[in-house]
Amino acid sequence: MSSLKLTKETICNKLVFLGTGGSRYVAFGFQRQAGGLWFNFEGTNIHVDPGPGAFIHSYKKGLEPNWVNFVILSHRHLDHCADVNHILEAMTLGGKRKRGILLCPEDAIEIDPVVLQYTRRNIEETVIIREGMNFGISHNLKVTFPVRNIHGVETYGMIFYWKKNIGYISDTAYFEEIEEKYKDASDLLILNVTLKEPNPRISHLSAICAEKIIGEIKPKVAILTHFGRTMLNAKPWEIAAEISKRTGVKVIAAYDNMVFDLETLTITKQK
Repeated sequence: MSSLKLTKETICNKLVFLGTGGSRYVAFGFQRQAGGLWFNFEGTNIHVDPGPGAFIHSYKKGLEPNWVNFVILSHRHLDHCADVNHILEAMTLGGKRKRGILLCPEDAIEIDPVVLQYTRRNIEETVIIREGMNFGISHNLKVTFPVRNIHGVETYGMIFYWKKNIGYISDTAYFEEIEEKYKDASDLLILNVTLKEPNPRISHLSAICAEKIIGEIKPKVAILTHFGRTMLNAKPWEIAAEISKRTGVKVIAAYDNMVFDLETLTITKQK
C-alpha cells in the first residue's frame, strides 16, 4: 500500500505521525522514526516535538516545513527537539520571512538552550509554556497545558480545543491527578507509552498506566505512540487491541508516517 500524497489541500484536518519511537534505544538506534507530530487544523500547521529526522521525514511525506505556523516543544529532551532549529529555519526560509511562533518550556531556551538564539530571532514570537496556560491559536482553536508532567526536565502535555478535543500526554511518570487534568481530551487522546510494564526508575508511562488513563477518561479514540524496546518487543498493536477490549475504547497503536483524520477520528485510507 503506497503512501498518501500529502499536499496543502490533503493535509487539511489531519495528523501525521512523523515518528513513533521513544527512548534512546529506539529513537537513536533508529528502530523507529522520532520526527514528532504534525497537526493541521483548517490550514494551520503545528509541529509538536520535532525530534531527530523531523526535517527529512516531513519532506519525505510531502510536508514542507515552511508550511509550519507553530512549533510546540513538550520538553527539551533530544528525542523531542533535536530538529527544532531545522524546522524553525525552514519555517522562516532561512530568516527571509519573519513568521511563526514557538511554544516551549523555559528551560528549552535558558540554561544550555536547545533552541538557538539565532533561529529564534527569525520567528515572530517565543512563548514560554506555564502550567495551566491557555493560548489562542486562531478564532476557533486554542491549546492548553493543563499540568506540569513528572519527568526529568520541565515537561508539559497539551489539549487542543477545536471541533474536537484532542489531548497529547507527553513523557511522564503516572501521577494521581493525571486523569483529572486531561479529562477534557474527550474525542482523541494520544499517549506516549514507552514501557510495557511500570518501572519506578523510569519516568515514562507503561501500557498498564495507559490503560488506566484511557479507562478513566474514556475518549472516543486513544492512540499509543512513543514506544520503547519493551513495547516494540510486545507488539504494540496487540497491546492496543487488548486495552480496547478491556476499556471499550477504540485504541490504536500508531506507526511511522500514519495519517489520521481529525474530523472522522479514523486512519486515512492510504492509496
